[in-house]
Amino acid sequence: MIAPSPNWKHSIETLWDLETTRAIHRFHRFRERIRSPRQAIGIVLAVGFIILYLLVGLTILARRDTVAPERLQLWLSGGMVVYTIYHGLKYLFASPPDGRLSGDPATAAFGLWIGGGPIPRQVVSLHDVVRLIPATAMKTSLLCVVLYRDVPSLVCLWIGVFAALFTLEWIRRMVSQVIDALNSRERLVVRFAGVLVALALTAQWALETWNSTPVGSDPGQYMASGIGVVADFAMSGPVQILAFPLQAASHLAVSRPFAWAAAVIPASWLPVHCAILFLVASASLGSLLWSYAALDQWSLDRRHANEQSMLRKLTSRPRRSRTSSASVQRAHFMERRGVQAHPISALVLRQWHCLVRYRFNVLVSFAIPMAVSLSPLFTGDPDFAEQATKQWIFVVGGIALSTLLLAPPALQIDFRRDLKRMWLLKSFPISSLSCCIGMLAVPVLVTSLFQWITLAAAYAIAAPPIGQVVWLAAALPALALMTFATENALFLAFPHHIHDQGIAMVIRAKVTFLWKGLVLALFPVLLYLGSLACVAVFPPSVSAVVIPVGSVVGFWILAGLTLLACDRCWSRFNPVDDIPNEA
Repeated sequence: MIAPSPNWKHSIETLWDLETTRAIHRFHRFRERIRSPRQAIGIVLAVGFIILYLLVGLTILARRDTVAPERLQLWLSGGMVVYTIYHGLKYLFASPPDGRLSGDPATAAFGLWIGGGPIPRQVVSLHDVVRLIPATAMKTSLLCVVLYRDVPSLVCLWIGVFAALFTLEWIRRMVSQVIDALNSRERLVVRFAGVLVALALTAQWALETWNSTPVGSDPGQYMASGIGVVADFAMSGPVQILAFPLQAASHLAVSRPFAWAAAVIPASWLPVHCAILFLVASASLGSLLWSYAALDQWSLDRRHANEQSMLRKLTSRPRRSRTSSASVQRAHFMERRGVQAHPISALVLRQWHCLVRYRFNVLVSFAIPMAVSLSPLFTGDPDFAEQATKQWIFVVGGIALSTLLLAPPALQIDFRRDLKRMWLLKSFPISSLSCCIGMLAVPVLVTSLFQWITLAAAYAIAAPPIGQVVWLAAALPALALMTFATENALFLAFPHHIHDQGIAMVIRAKVTFLWKGLVLALFPVLLYLGSLACVAVFPPSVSAVVIPVGSVVGFWILAGLTLLACDRCWSRFNPVDDIPNEA
């Protein structure tokens, strides 16, 4: 028997040393970068968001009505199952841009140094998920600010919510492992079944919302009823059965003992019940770890078998003729000539090819917001004329919210997708402004088409004043341009990889959501103030023309300024210094 080397370390100890070294390196890098004004601005924004969130949580949210612990417990456990169903359907139809599947090494460097080393795969998978603990703790803290009034113990709330979110992460990865193990035929069948399930759930939700809302109610009442239907679904018996691994964590969050434990131990012994819930939650998480390790090996074997089957099919196919290869060469030659002749057109064509590749995902991503935006027009109000204004406001608000919140993640075919190709983009013989226009043209155009189609459908259904429709058709594309220009400017100023996770990404998402909310609230205020100024300065006959035309011009001026800001960020982007290391 060969004696182990005196320098030998266990794989877990090795990974611990690696994470410690990385943490120290990141701390020193953060200390060096804090001197940069750009990094200082990012830190100020993050700290400002946290302070604002705490102030809102301790003032406004503290005055709301409390929720019953039983209802909150059912919502915590069932809501995680609802999110798992959503994630499964989304992952089933999604294809990672870089081809990385669930369970694969997070980065190329990680796969080279860790995935290829003498470390068991179970330990590598465990390390990949344990790295999410800081981000999960951050999400838990943000959620506890909202829920602290509904529970008797803040400590139990934090531990329970953290355990539930961490368990959700394991369940989410297990669902992804199962989907990754499917071959093409099985994936097609499961996709068909997933579409049927999604349609059935949507139809059930729509019918229950319709039946639970009084006829003639405002669109806001229908929205509240729809949220209530989702909550009732999350708290239903079948969903709670699926949420069995989350029961202990959700009970611990609200400090509510199990029924069988309360029958044996007095309910007044709350610390004892909380200790029991903590042990059960830990055991549930441990069983998930064991199940994940077994499922990961099964998924790996299935993926290997599917790959071998695909290779056998490819080798059995006849080879392509020389004509097809020559046509491909001519196509590549034409593309190279197109780059030299029309640089912006070449960038637009490149983005368009990417859009065609992911056309199904983009179509679904915009079809659902379109249906939601048009839903207030089908409220069945017998006195439609009296509520037409409210319904029209909800339609316009839905289009604006979809433009700000849903369009950027659905159309990541801009600078955010090409972080690893920045050297190539920088080498193009075009100006920085032309590059920005070419990169943003396709997502802005697709978002504008979504806006125009939704407005046309709303006009065909409700017949609002044609002047309002024309004004919105001219103003809303400016909002789309401003949204994508701002998203890309922030990305170029504070770049990150598309699959990065951690505290920084959580804070980035919250700060981005905050500025979008401020923009959505600022647009009506600016429009109102501009209208008051026009009415005070011009006569009524002139202000009736100046207000709509001037507002559209003002919106496009703001959009142009954001495009110039994106151009400034791109011109100052240095791939040597600004491309971050993969986490």
